[in-house]
Amino acid sequence: MRSAGSVSHPPRRHAPRWVLTALVSVLLAALVMVGAPALSAAHAAPVAGGEEVSVGGPGAGISMGQGALPAASLGAARSDVTDSAQDAVSGRVVLSVTGLAPEVVGTGEDITVSGTINNGTDQPISDVALVVQMQSRTEVTTAGLASWLGDEQDTPLVTVAQQALAADVAPGTAQSFRVTVRADDLPLEDTDQWGPRGVQVALIQGYTTVTEDRTILLWDPGVRVSPTRVTVFVPVTASPEELLALTAATRGTQEEPPAAQSPSPSATAGPSGGAADQAGAPATDSGTPDAADAAPGPTAPPASVPDREATAASPNATATDSASADAAGTGGAQPQAGQPLTALRERVLGLLGLADDGVVLAVDPALLAALGLDSIPANATASPGATPSAGAASAAAETAPAATDADRLRNALAAALQAGDVVVLPWADADLSGLAHLGETELIESALDRAADSAAAQAGAGTDAVWSAGALDATTLASLPDSVTTVVAEPGDAEVAEDLTYTPSGTMTLDGRTVLIPEEGLSAAAGGRLLTGQGDAELSVLDAVQLLRGQAAILTRQAPALSRDIVVAVSRADAAGTAPEVLRERLAALTGSAWTEAQDLPALVASAADSATNGEEAVRMPLPDSASGEGEVTAMTLAAAREAATRLESVASILSDPDRALGMSSDVVALAGSATWRADEAACTTMISQARAHGEAVTQALAAAPSSTINLIASAADLPVRIVSSLDQDVTVTVHLESSSTRLQIAKDVTVTVPARGQATASVPVTAVGSGDVDLTIQLRSDDGASVGTPSTVHLRVRADWENVGTRILSAALVVLLVAGIVRTVRRGRRTATPRERK
Repeated sequence: MRSAGSVSHPPRRHAPRWVLTALVSVLLAALVMVGAPALSAAHAAPVAGGEEVSVGGPGAGISMGQGALPAASLGAARSDVTDSAQDAVSGRVVLSVTGLAPEVVGTGEDITVSGTINNGTDQPISDVALVVQMQSRTEVTTAGLASWLGDEQDTPLVTVAQQALAADVAPGTAQSFRVTVRADDLPLEDTDQWGPRGVQVALIQGYTTVTEDRTILLWDPGVRVSPTRVTVFVPVTASPEELLALTAATRGTQEEPPAAQSPSPSATAGPSGGAADQAGAPATDSGTPDAADAAPGPTAPPASVPDREATAASPNATATDSASADAAGTGGAQPQAGQPLTALRERVLGLLGLADDGVVLAVDPALLAALGLDSIPANATASPGATPSAGAASAAAETAPAATDADRLRNALAAALQAGDVVVLPWADADLSGLAHLGETELIESALDRAADSAAAQAGAGTDAVWSAGALDATTLASLPDSVTTVVAEPGDAEVAEDLTYTPSGTMTLDGRTVLIPEEGLSAAAGGRLLTGQGDAELSVLDAVQLLRGQAAILTRQAPALSRDIVVAVSRADAAGTAPEVLRERLAALTGSAWTEAQDLPALVASAADSATNGEEAVRMPLPDSASGEGEVTAMTLAAAREAATRLESVASILSDPDRALGMSSDVVALAGSATWRADEAACTTMISQARAHGEAVTQALAAAPSSTINLIASAADLPVRIVSSLDQDVTVTVHLESSSTRLQIAKDVTVTVPARGQATASVPVTAVGSGDVDLTIQLRSDDGASVGTPSTVHLRVRADWENVGTRILSAALVVLLVAGIVRTVRRGRRTATPRERK
């Protein structure tokens, strides 16, 4: 099934009405003669509301093409919805095939076709019948099978069942159906024609086809073949929306990350300045400090980044699939607003649970580190003697109810390493092609070195493989160090240069490296997309699984005695937008059929080396020297990221715990070079703005407490400046004063440590060489001289001569008092003798 509007179909040309009428009349007569008893039985035992009826093939051996135009009253429509749980499409009738039982049929087995009919019109559907048809032969090419499923071509069809729909389908309602086709009515006789067969279910009203839907049935008669070896690469990376949420969050705000804009001025600290404290306390006069003396409140974080609705839920998951996906925390129920990181963590855990034979998980070590995976303790590794199942990682992630998020990730990674192959991508999933085109070899080497030192690599994940996010070219290969021995290319790279009747192995050896070339159709189907000549379309859960089986069967049928190595790579976007449980079902269908076998990465690389040594490697077109792709990182983007990084380095230097305040923002240059942004270039610009906003939030939370005008009447004094902080950690800043006049000179800067959500006073020595009014600017700086706080201005009245004048006046007064005392003493000493003294 295709989603509406995904594939454009060319208009069909129809015969004149009288010719069509004549053909239908002849066909009807044949049906009446051959299938009247069966038709009668069908009408006698109709199916409504999902009841099952076994019906013979009334038109066995009759080839029927596409039906006539739908009746105007019911609306011309094909089934373009992706699952049965979809709401009825307004103005249309939609038939959806949602189930085949079994999906792979053996010889002599009946099949049951089930689905729903959605009536989106304002008229009831009545007097209609279901017609089930099947291709008479197997498609011989994968492109042909995809084209048929996409309704781009018609092939001979055999009617295998017809059933009347007894109950009317009321307007705006849906009705399920189920039709069982007997094995004797299936056109499955020639075992050489094993493999995929197209199945079409049409809803007919009289001689008119109202709507129809197509899917694929697999026939396995037990023919012995040399199976195709399949290796599937699944990326464990973040989508642009998820990476934005990660870079916006900090350890203190994991579920309420700030957005890209700067904090509101109203939420920042007030102006700084010297508080009520005065320089030279006995000789100063200052106004009383106002309420602004109080430490400013914490800077309000900007609004949180909206969560992407389809982050973890597959766009084509049915109601049944939603239940299983919910078990992994990533199913049909969308994450609650404000919890993007919780949803991302659950999705990553689900992807780690996909580890199995033939599945290679390519993990971004920066993503795991951001989610809390900073180390792998020895006791987290699975027991060497254990034999984990396909879901071992998911089970390990839930071993202890009280386990932290980091514990769950450690256990899931340990189980994934035990169950299958895990390789680490370059740090932050670096866009190797884009960086190579810019000559950024240092960034490439740094990304690879950091990946090699990551917790995932230390736990045992491979470090010698990389995965190109764009078309592989010679420039990219030349930029890789010798430690990289395996390169996963893009589907369609290095096309086969020789004329072959089969699809060769997707491997080649180039410059001493093994280059893996994914099969294009299978890679798209694994991601839930139908790739045809007219573009991409979404596949239903059933169609994706069956198309994977069918295309793999066709590849094996091309050379049934020749085993080949087929590489399948789920794109980053497809992996991020699909529920892990849905991916699990697809991968199991691909690697678990009778005509395929799962192959691990070491065996694939060894097989590629043997093919190159034995001369069995297919000749391929040479890689272009340079192949720039849409969305790759640009020089302008890296320049903006480096400018932001310089600013954040200054901010980080004053913090006691930079990671807590800045989160991943301090790694803005590496993040800007991520391949994730190829899907959304604008999101990268937003990420850089978010990084700068984190730095601004820190600087706006630091300020000098405000003060009224200060009177400085001394020629030299220590000016106390009180610094307040609303941050949740200690900060160390340098207080720098700048005077607006040479009347006041600053002797030196002073460094002070401000406690978390507290204040500290710095005593800055100043010298007054004149009198007058001076504006003093207070700046908080980092060690490199960058401003890291909100600057403020304090007004000072400098009266440096007042001290000397006061001293002279006081000295003169003291002299006068001394002289007066002496004179008084002398005068009192000249007394007249008394009469008694005279005697």
